[in-house]
Amino acid sequence: TEQNEDCEVTEEVGCYSIPPGLGLMAWREERCCPGRPVPSAHGREPLGSAGHAWCPWWTDELDAEASMAVISLLFLAVMYVVHHPLMVSDRMDLDTLARSRQLEKRMSEEMRQLELEFEQRKRAAEEKQKAENFWRGDTSSDQLVLGKKDRGWPFQADGQEGPLGWMLGNLWNAGLFCFFLIFELLRQNMQHEPAFDSSSDEEEEEVRGVPVTSYNWLTDFPPREVLESFHKHHIQNVTRDLPCTCEFVESFVDDLIEACRVLSRREAHPQLEDCLGIGAAFEKWGTLHETQKFDILVPIVPPQGTMFVLEMRDLALGRRCGCVLVESECVCKREKLLGDVLCLVHHHRDHSALLGKCNSSIKAALCTGSYLDVCKTVQWFQNMVGNAWALVAHKYDFKLSLPPSTTSCKLRLDYRSGRFLSIRLVLGVQREDTLVYLVSQAPDQEQFTSVDWPESFAACEHLFLKLVGRFAPENTCHLKCLQIILSLRDLQSLPQGASHPILTSYHFKTALMHLLLQLPLTDWQHGMLSQRLQDILWFLGRGLQRRSLHHFLIGNTFLPLTIPIPKTFRNAEPVNLFQHLVLNPMAHSQAVEEFHNLLTQVKALPCASLAGAH
Repeated sequence: TEQNEDCEVTEEVGCYSIPPGLGLMAWREERCCPGRPVPSAHGREPLGSAGHAWCPWWTDELDAEASMAVISLLFLAVMYVVHHPLMVSDRMDLDTLARSRQLEKRMSEEMRQLELEFEQRKRAAEEKQKAENFWRGDTSSDQLVLGKKDRGWPFQADGQEGPLGWMLGNLWNAGLFCFFLIFELLRQNMQHEPAFDSSSDEEEEEVRGVPVTSYNWLTDFPPREVLESFHKHHIQNVTRDLPCTCEFVESFVDDLIEACRVLSRREAHPQLEDCLGIGAAFEKWGTLHETQKFDILVPIVPPQGTMFVLEMRDLALGRRCGCVLVESECVCKREKLLGDVLCLVHHHRDHSALLGKCNSSIKAALCTGSYLDVCKTVQWFQNMVGNAWALVAHKYDFKLSLPPSTTSCKLRLDYRSGRFLSIRLVLGVQREDTLVYLVSQAPDQEQFTSVDWPESFAACEHLFLKLVGRFAPENTCHLKCLQIILSLRDLQSLPQGASHPILTSYHFKTALMHLLLQLPLTDWQHGMLSQRLQDILWFLGRGLQRRSLHHFLIGNTFLPLTIPIPKTFRNAEPVNLFQHLVLNPMAHSQAVEEFHNLLTQVKALPCASLAGAH
């Protein structure tokens, strides 16, 4: 046993006795700061006075882990802000509005998870230290770490005290942190998309007449009351009966298709499925020009014993289309799910010969080579509809005629009152289990070969707008915005020397669908008509200046999963609908002029509305 005047140490490791006359706090000072004179119990200075260093009661290991956890938390928070900055500009950031709530929720969950992890690590370290002290024999509530030098601050360097000493001792870590922070900020600046107002001198000269390069034109934008008045007098009164007309058209086409099925029951020709109304009239944004034109999609499937194989064309050619290869199919694939059914293809020669005859019949009548021919298939369908009309004509009080067409089956319904309806039946082959079809009708101003079937997304877009109408608040203004824009566009004349407009209704519809995803549906309420109309024009004007308008379905990562599209579409590169404006400066100049004229008409709406009222 070894003793001195201040402390008595026993042979048992870790057990100390406090000498008489020396308080517990003074004994701590002696143990934490060896070599310092400890004043007597009666004459020593109060703890914490000048010359005395405060010694924490927790262990250095726990202190280090806690500090490292705090540093890691701060580092993750700063890196998150750097990698996901909330861009702010003089214009409302539509992407931020769409994702701000999700980001806020995600950040809250991550912060809560980090706090829980920090508490668990701290608690585990305390339990571990208690266990170690217990096995050393120190069961007192005032636990100490033996043989450790007091540092006063986590990671404090030797001979230095306080936060400044800690920073100097970890200068390398602080410098590395600052380097990464500066690097990330510079990288964000280099990758940041140029502002809307930025453009080259040539572009500024070319689009100098477009008012969207600045927002001065928004000050003269008509208020909601004027827009509502224009919509009521020029659109609502004209399209009042449009929903009932659409319902009648669909029921009439259903009757024709059902009669066609009866006629083709014993023929080895494609089978017709239920029709689907597509286009402006059925999507409820039709204007005066769309009240008498109706598009109906009629899907076709191969007959028994035959299969359609879709071969998509190379996208490098600039056209989204494909070919429909007609091949023989084993009946086992169709009858496998029916149970113990004998496949006659493999067990009956007569039936096998019948399948071969059916396959050769469809190839001879509807194909060019082994590919389904658009013109031949449409001609077959027109003949089928003409024969079906004879079966259902007694139900209707109008005259039906079939104008000639090579890409669709056109129907004209003439009433005794002089009114008429134009219906266009478009054949389509479904692509996989999606709502994307290869159709017979090519877009305007595009030419395809007889075996090329253009790709159509009309059914997907129809479903998206239908879902918006179902989940949006009552009496929203998104369709009104599109109707007002298209009505004003129809009233304007083409620029001098132009044969057809560059900006089509599909461009304005695409801009609207993008904004429906980026803005909350509650922002499309009735009272926000003027603001949302400005947003659509701003969105399209920005696309014109950048010569970039992305396709709504291809490469759109924000598209709802409820819209059935091919899997490759979601991760594909976005398709630029204004790519032809990049290649053709004259077309871009015409599009800019059309947009400028449209803005002029919008600002002149108050006068036009008053004139229409009188």
